Amino acid sequence: MPTTDAFAIRRKIMGVLLQGARLKAGRTKKECASVLGVTPGILSAYEEGRRDISLPELELLAYYLHVPVSSFLEGEDESLVSLDAPPSSQMMTLRNRIIGVLLREAREHKGKSQKDVAQSIGCTPRRISQYEAGQIPIPVTHLEAVADELDVPLAHFLDEGVGKVGERELEDRQLEAWRTLPENVRDFVVQPTSLTYLRVVMHLAEMPADTIRKLAEGLLEITY
Repeated sequence: MPTTDAFAIRRKIMGVLLQGARLKAGRTKKECASVLGVTPGILSAYEEGRRDISLPELELLAYYLHVPVSSFLEGEDESLVSLDAPPSSQMMTLRNRIIGVLLREAREHKGKSQKDVAQSIGCTPRRISQYEAGQIPIPVTHLEAVADELDVPLAHFLDEGVGKVGERELEDRQLEAWRTLPENVRDFVVQPTSLTYLRVVMHLAEMPADTIRKLAEGLLEITY
């Protein structure tokens, strides 16, 4: 179970990352606070590690500052580009509910009670119930600890591919994955003549293993 000091240290680290990302993007506290629908004072509390930030808030800031959410969670240093105003902060209400549903599903799948999860982060079962109902946002520090307790990655709760914020996060992750590919693989993929081969591979990847095995056996019979 994480200690109170551990949560405080995590908040401080995240606050430094938040402030660094904002300054690199050339955004003011007032601008970022407006995006989240909070006061500049609350944003200052986030950056100084005096207050917990929720995952939906973190996702919205990542979208606004044009960085992947992982830049806050993993401390990655990314180039920052200013972006037009993001979707309304009302989306955070929906995201909190989605996270709550995912949290409940992960807890039940692990066979844990709300009391078990509450003990792992030092809060009441009622608070866990509120988190799961999406009634109040779960702080990232708590979500990290709960994810660890339930043996699921924090990425399980991220918004990817749903809505503008999710689409941006998914695009960022896909771009990062592209950059990690060997140069010769990237060269092959971008060739127009490679499209047919890639489609065949994608089609094969969707087939059951038994079907692929039969196809291979048939090719061997033809060859030999």
